[in-house]
Amino acid sequence: MSIVLLSKSDQEYLQKCATQLHFAYGIIIGQKAEPGKYIIVHLAKNGDEDVDLLMPTDENGLGHGPHKVEQIDMQALTNQWLSAFKMIPGSFDVLGIFVTSVNAEIITENSAEFKSAKRLLFDVHHLLKQGSASVTLKEELNTEYLYLAYSSSTKTAVCKMYNYVSNGGTFLPMDYRFVEKPFEWFTFECNYEMDDVFPVVASDDKINIEMQFHNTIEWVRNYLQASEIFIQNETVDDSQLLDTYVKMKRANAKSTTTCMDNCFKASIFLPIKCLISKCVNPIQVREFNGTIHFQGTITSRIWCNPKNTLADVKRFLREDIMRSLTARIQVYCDGLTDPNVSNESIFISEPPRRVYFSISTGNRPIQFSEYIFRGEAPTVAVAQAKQILDLDITIDSIVADWEGLAEDDAFTDETANSLDTPKQKVIKQTERIAASQELTRSMYMLGITVALLVLVVSE
Repeated sequence: MSIVLLSKSDQEYLQKCATQLHFAYGIIIGQKAEPGKYIIVHLAKNGDEDVDLLMPTDENGLGHGPHKVEQIDMQALTNQWLSAFKMIPGSFDVLGIFVTSVNAEIITENSAEFKSAKRLLFDVHHLLKQGSASVTLKEELNTEYLYLAYSSSTKTAVCKMYNYVSNGGTFLPMDYRFVEKPFEWFTFECNYEMDDVFPVVASDDKINIEMQFHNTIEWVRNYLQASEIFIQNETVDDSQLLDTYVKMKRANAKSTTTCMDNCFKASIFLPIKCLISKCVNPIQVREFNGTIHFQGTITSRIWCNPKNTLADVKRFLREDIMRSLTARIQVYCDGLTDPNVSNESIFISEPPRRVYFSISTGNRPIQFSEYIFRGEAPTVAVAQAKQILDLDITIDSIVADWEGLAEDDAFTDETANSLDTPKQKVIKQTERIAASQELTRSMYMLGITVALLVLVVSE
């Protein structure tokens, strides 16, 4: 039987939510560490339920929010799910939902609550499908979701695996365990260097920036899938368990501390672009309206379980890079007043940079991230962490210098004028990523790296 592993602090959180709100719901964030084993790293109740603490209660002492599963706002739950997905590393996923209540009926499997839970997950799956399609978050949407119900009156839980099918869904039995010992994680970091030019194809006089940016995401995904990833500058056996790999590296480095801090470096190498195509003659001449140029470096940081394979590590790194790129594009496009651009305008702007905050303690705590623009205070990330992840963090705890800002003179007037011909339009986005202050780690984390996203559209 499959099993879900949670920490004792997760149980305390479920107990607290039920005690304060009488009924609460939210998302489960974690990792499928190995077949049939799920490790939970964070539970986050839906932020909309915080209003219950401020609103008057009825004669039974209940607030005006939902009191049972059928009253859950599935749109609010889906919005939280999609927002959290952009904030978590590529090694973790939103695995499902939890409900916690003072009522013992919440864990009674033949009750109306479980029937409502099936309908809820079925509807949420369809909303997730619509939402993920609009922002191109993943290649494929999951069809399996964890459902965790907890009763504070009995201090027990019931966990099920929901399997989605087109005409409904079923619950499969799962075991669960609240574990006192902290879970062990290994950190992997890498830089992904980009210097890619993508065609802009549009039939109208105006170019939809958002659509053109999203078109490039699949190109980048294909490049990453065709890449090779080296760990500690070495080729590795993809089938090898991470636990075995770490023990081997430590045995070979007795006199150093290279691998003793549970942090490893990865390097991504891309093939020549024309070799990615399976066509006999991959070189083609086409007519297009302009180009989008991605140039720079995206940093990635993931956390892996000892039972992950090295193939999992590579997959997580690719996924993290795609999430980071997609999130930046989406956040930038959400701020556009008009995504359609004419042929006479010049735009100079910067996409947001990634800032990190810890969700755990220890020497190398697990970190989630948020994206803020130049001029925005870290308080934006503090508010998002509370609203989406129900995390109480301080401004001082935010790592905001991992990715630096672009220089103000990254684009001079001369550069802009050289591209500003009567039949050209220029959109320039400058971004400096991974500006580490430790020069001794320049091979992996620094390099003052500037990412220029330049869109040149000719009539």
